Amino acid sequence: MDNLNPSRSPFFKGGGFMDHAADLASQVDPHLTAPNPRVGCVVVCDGEILASGVHEKFGEPHAEVNSISSLNPGSRVKEPGFWDQCEIYITLEPCDHFQGKKTPSCTELLLKHKPKKVIVGSLDPQFGGKNLEKLKKAGIEVVLEKNEKCEELNPFFAHFVKTKMPYVTVKMAQSLDGRVTKKIPGSGIPEPGIDYISNEISRQKVHEMRAQYSALLTTVKTILADDPQLNCRLDNPPSLAKREMEGDFSKEDLNPPAPLYSGAVPLFQRGRNTSDPQIIVLGKKSDIPPSARIFLSSPLGRGSEGEGNRKIHFFDTHDLKSVLAECAKMGIDSIMTECGPTVATELLKSDLVDEVQLFVAPEIFGKGKDAFLNNAILQDFHLHEVENLQGDVWMRFVRK
Repeated sequence: MDNLNPSRSPFFKGGGFMDHAADLASQVDPHLTAPNPRVGCVVVCDGEILASGVHEKFGEPHAEVNSISSLNPGSRVKEPGFWDQCEIYITLEPCDHFQGKKTPSCTELLLKHKPKKVIVGSLDPQFGGKNLEKLKKAGIEVVLEKNEKCEELNPFFAHFVKTKMPYVTVKMAQSLDGRVTKKIPGSGIPEPGIDYISNEISRQKVHEMRAQYSALLTTVKTILADDPQLNCRLDNPPSLAKREMEGDFSKEDLNPPAPLYSGAVPLFQRGRNTSDPQIIVLGKKSDIPPSARIFLSSPLGRGSEGEGNRKIHFFDTHDLKSVLAECAKMGIDSIMTECGPTVATELLKSDLVDEVQLFVAPEIFGKGKDAFLNNAILQDFHLHEVENLQGDVWMRFVRK
């Protein structure tokens, strides 16, 4: 066990067993696990990965359960002292009982089998290491191996646990002079024919962002004006994580395309199945025609009542804080805006925003509507990242 040889596993991609567990978890659709975190787990014995598992969907078995249950019963599992030789790598501290929990305790599962060692890549903010102490007291060697990949798997989880509110990102595309619309010279009429302010690379990045957030916030006004789909238009082959655990793994899968979006929200690999985020609409459903594209079905997602196969929530109120609180009750842990300056500005003025992402096009509009109204400024945010997107400039501001 001291000289581990990861190459003995046919599915191992290199970088360490914990990295491998994180890679598996990164393939999971965060829309399906939220508000639970994405977690990966591998069972290792004599340097070989014998089983892998991930948490695939909210309310369903966790990664530890899936990995242990996938062990081949005809292999070494029944040999005396098998678990005394095993190490289990988990990207997040194993769970335990708490009020409202839907699944059994993974800590108790580990106590039942008593592996030689449990290695954990990050702490769960709900437990803060308490469950690791339980394992130690039972005689199991426990190592907290803080891993950057593990920490990045669930960027909204800790915020949601601590604040009981969704993580809110205002996303906006604007011209170089801060406009979101362009007016015909000499008139107050918006110039026709401007479908997009940002370029194709920026728009692709937005789709990658949508794939990470639980929900998109929009308004009836935006839907009537733009008729957006508000979905994730990404490549869509079979899920890598599921195929790996079934043994269906090709050379092409070992090096998936690098994600365009490498900012605030660490991506699962591109080129995989993804559902669409839920939609939060400010306004009345009756004001939107049934033909609106938001009502079209998504490729995957959670069932809903008449809105394709994802949920669309309508709130006929201007109280944004209460809307976010209701979203939290529904398990929505993260929200990205897809609306105009009025709502974006109100969210900022109400201190309900955790970060702002701007896509700035290299064009001067002159007269037009400002991206942020009433002198809303980002004084409570610091510029965290900047990236050139083939002409557009992407900037990410995070609350101080």
